[in-house]
Amino acid sequence: MLNREEIEKRILSTNEAGLVTVLYDAMIDNFEDSIVAIDEKDYNELNYINNNSRDILAELLSTLQGNSEIAKNLKEIYIYINKLLTMGESNKDRTYFEKAIKITMPLKEGFSELEKNIDPKIVTGLTYGKSNLAEYQLKGNKDFKG
Repeated sequence: MLNREEIEKRILSTNEAGLVTVLYDAMIDNFEDSIVAIDEKDYNELNYINNNSRDILAELLSTLQGNSEIAKNLKEIYIYINKLLTMGESNKDRTYFEKAIKITMPLKEGFSELEKNIDPKIVTGLTYGKSNLAEYQLKGNKDFKG
């Protein structure tokens, strides 16, 4: 699991596919944390984690544009993952979260590959000033349509 500073750096230096990959990473971490919460019988934590996972799913749904076959398929997958979360929480059964990880992992890997093949939208770096280092950003106009 990445710490907050690493996540912020990754978000600032990636492209649209990379941002989706970050969301998948966070969701997979949540699924793993849900399994731990079930094992420890911490059902309040399980509820909190699942609400966060649903927020991530809502964000992923909002990235889908148009009625392409890919967008439709991803929407169906996200709805199914939400169903798994609901069943896992209500039944307090870790197998639903294990299944959600198995479904999400290939999606994450696919978007991770896309991330490597699309230039970043914003490039950050450091320049030398007169007496210090200064951060700069170059913005591009590239878009990702899923």
